[in-house]
Amino acid sequence: MLHLSTKPDDLILDFFAGSGTTAQAVLELNKEDGGNRKFILVQLPEPTGNPQLPTIAEICKERVRRVIQKLNAADVGKLPLEGDAAPDRGFKVFRLCASNFKIWDGAQAATDADALAGQLAAFADNLQPDSRPADVLFEILLKAGYDLNARRETLSIAGQTVHSMEGGALLVCLEPEVSRETLRGMAALKPRSVICLDTAFHGNDALLTNAELEMQDNGIQFQTV
Repeated sequence: MLHLSTKPDDLILDFFAGSGTTAQAVLELNKEDGGNRKFILVQLPEPTGNPQLPTIAEICKERVRRVIQKLNAADVGKLPLEGDAAPDRGFKVFRLCASNFKIWDGAQAATDADALAGQLAAFADNLQPDSRPADVLFEILLKAGYDLNARRETLSIAGQTVHSMEGGALLVCLEPEVSRETLRGMAALKPRSVICLDTAFHGNDALLTNAELEMQDNGIQFQTV
């Protein structure tokens, strides 16, 4: 099917991935004709009863890993043809889950003043307690309209970690407390957009306002999440 219907740079989507047959076919055809086809697999986590591979999705991931290992092992010791780049056989796995940010539900808001104040205080830190930095970053990227395969580079600015997307078009800082030096360092790189955590300012309205004005002066869209 891939021989008949795809070109070397196509993207193949399989909404019923099963054990990953499509992924293996794409990888093997790329090896055969030097193509750079990519694949997206979608699979519900149907239980298998196997504790080592508890869902069909886990079987799919393991199959893709083993196919890649086999293809990479077959390339060991072979001299690449002139001008040929090493094939990129990596893949990412994403799982659909709830937001990493707390969602305010007005219908569930308390009517008593003291209880409402307690609810608002709980939302002062709007990240879920079990959220992971990588998950937060990818959620922000999706909300900002970036592809999950967007080029990403990790920078160190004033000793803090900053994620640079698509050659510096977007800078994302997920530090729990962002410094003035980091904000100025990001502005100096002249990105189109900068995103920081709202909690990173810890109620320092002066720092937040100065950051907004400095970014605006540089033509940078600045927002907190």
